[in-house]
Amino acid sequence: MAQSNSKHRLPGFDSALEGLRADVLLMGSLVRRSFANARAGFEQREDDRCTTVIADDEEVDLLEKQIDKAGTEILIRFAPLAGDLRLVLGTIKVGSILERLSDAVVAIARRARKLNQDEATDEAEAARPVFDALERSLGLGLVAFSRVDGVIAEEVRNQMESLAEQSRDLDERFSDCIPTHPGNARALVNLMAVAQVLEAIAYLLENLVEEVIYIAEGTDVRHPGNTLEIT
Repeated sequence: MAQSNSKHRLPGFDSALEGLRADVLLMGSLVRRSFANARAGFEQREDDRCTTVIADDEEVDLLEKQIDKAGTEILIRFAPLAGDLRLVLGTIKVGSILERLSDAVVAIARRARKLNQDEATDEAEAARPVFDALERSLGLGLVAFSRVDGVIAEEVRNQMESLAEQSRDLDERFSDCIPTHPGNARALVNLMAVAQVLEAIAYLLENLVEEVIYIAEGTDVRHPGNTLEIT
């Protein structure tokens, strides 16, 4: 973890902040495990892995509440300034984004269980490259957070629009298959839903690493095309 130039002047701040970050990193490891389980449930047609994803989401939800509570207590007790304030606020927001990622992964698991009720379709294989890329990006995003590394975060951010576009292409591809494969219509609709969730995950990962960049560099890189000036 990158450190401030000096220890916070109030005793206990650094240990409280480390506890907050530890909870977020635990949350991140759970989301990463859930993504792997949801992917296995989807690709290997394993209902048990899908069920594990759904069950683990409760722990992620509890951690989000714990992070919000601990972060609020830090803000009230220590009233941090400048970089310390940015670190606390950014860490709380990363926790919120991870909870939304967990919900998205649960959506994949639920769709995978529905897919497993039908015969396997060759079209599902088309999602593998997007799953691969998002799984790598999730891991790198968590590394960027743990190291407060804006460079790694920017590398991940630069890939997300392309992955979102690939997910939209998948959605369109599955939709186009319905008229020619009407017998697989139900499975194809579920595959479309999975593709839409993959797109959402790409944008959530973009949000996550944007927070890391904010923590590391103090720069708000969200919505770069927005030229609205606030007076």
